[in-house]
Amino acid sequence: MLMKTILFGIIISLLFSVSVHSQGFWEWTDPLPLTDSLSDNTNPDLYLSGGYGGDELIMVWEKSFDSTSTAIYFDNILDSNSAIEVLYDSLTKYTNPKIIDASTAQFPDYKFHILYETNQNGNLDIYYITYLIDGSFTVPTALINTNSDEIKFNVGRESFWWDSYAYNRNSVAFIRNDSLLVINQMQDGGVVFWGSEIFIDSPVNDRPLILGSGYASTINYLKSDSIEKHIFLTWSDQYGNWNEPEIFYDSTNCRNINNILHYNELIWSTYIDTSWRIMHDNWYTGYFIYNISNSTPFDPATVGIAYGVKSTYIDGWVATPFPENDINEIYMNEWPGGDDFSNFSNSGTENRNPNTFEGEHYGGSYYCWYDYLVWESDRNGHWQIWTSKVLQCAGFIGEENVTESFLSIHPNPFTHETTLEFTLGTRSEVAIEVYDNRGMLISIIAEQSFDQGIHQLRWDGSGFAAGIYVIKMTVGDMIYTGKVIKSP
Repeated sequence: MLMKTILFGIIISLLFSVSVHSQGFWEWTDPLPLTDSLSDNTNPDLYLSGGYGGDELIMVWEKSFDSTSTAIYFDNILDSNSAIEVLYDSLTKYTNPKIIDASTAQFPDYKFHILYETNQNGNLDIYYITYLIDGSFTVPTALINTNSDEIKFNVGRESFWWDSYAYNRNSVAFIRNDSLLVINQMQDGGVVFWGSEIFIDSPVNDRPLILGSGYASTINYLKSDSIEKHIFLTWSDQYGNWNEPEIFYDSTNCRNINNILHYNELIWSTYIDTSWRIMHDNWYTGYFIYNISNSTPFDPATVGIAYGVKSTYIDGWVATPFPENDINEIYMNEWPGGDDFSNFSNSGTENRNPNTFEGEHYGGSYYCWYDYLVWESDRNGHWQIWTSKVLQCAGFIGEENVTESFLSIHPNPFTHETTLEFTLGTRSEVAIEVYDNRGMLISIIAEQSFDQGIHQLRWDGSGFAAGIYVIKMTVGDMIYTGKVIKSP
């Protein structure tokens, strides 16, 4: 029976050189530095700009040579041009740079805004500058300038822009006098403007996390009671109206919330029994706790596998600082969703502040892109920004396009055998392989020519352990995959 829903899949790549990580088709590149180690380079933010085949992956970060001044630097890490100093003044600190989109019909020469904190007025305020299509910057403009400190701000970046509606595309959340506030960037009839401050909650002391869904935003944040910190959330509608905060998770003491890249889900550090653990939520299955513990809170960053459809399992790589020989290396689980963590950075020096970002498209394709893990590593007595990346793809296949092929797997989950069904528009060479959750090839179902039409093949998985497997189907230069679950 033909599938009537849209199918997506991940493309598996063997394009990378030998990995510092586990081998197989889920591979990360060897870690590489993105900055020099002659000064302190910290707090990077990455933003994908441009079109398919013409991507710019912009990184902004703090650079400081002394304790009194901090500059903001800017670089397209995909080209060989030198980094640009965007802001610098002696005895002034420009910190915590964040990028949000600025390309609108109202301002066709705008590309993006760089928001930042500065003490130029004697206290901390939030300013922004705008990068134009000719490569120049506008003069700094105050977004929030009061006699109090505006600290620990974060931004939410929306994915869509609908000119017929007024809703927030970007949001800026910050803390002033222990109160959490937000400012929306709105549009009305194509006119873009910054809204007024909106009070969210108090007292709040930790940096908020903003997740954009494309139609609205969610703010997740930590709030203390007399003993512990718990996770709260609020969300906006498409017009920028924020709801009353609610408790998201209050069962244990929590720290360091972060988002799971490609999933609108959270990951954080939680204190259970006598140690800190890593936990993530899943809209389908509740909470998952990884089998790694520490005496201090974790600071996890996560890349979810882009299956393309909402999965009942969050399979992804989790990276976190973890002590080895009395220094913090970046540890990562050895396969997506796995519980076995190992030393990924292998630097022999202190590492901190991991984060994940979506990067450039691969080969000009809409469906293939790189995901980046970025962190700070102590080199030559200075903090240096390092990175590694992994290729992901999700192909769009629909039965109305009969010239394409697609893969259906049923039953799924299964106990002994499952059927693979696919349709070919023309006679084609087809290879169908099975990989385990470590990315290892365990079985070849087919490797031959098939005629045009519908085909069904069976895979006998009775000899394999219960768990998650990936079926990889190659038709010419196209790759389609499906995740299958074998029950005990």
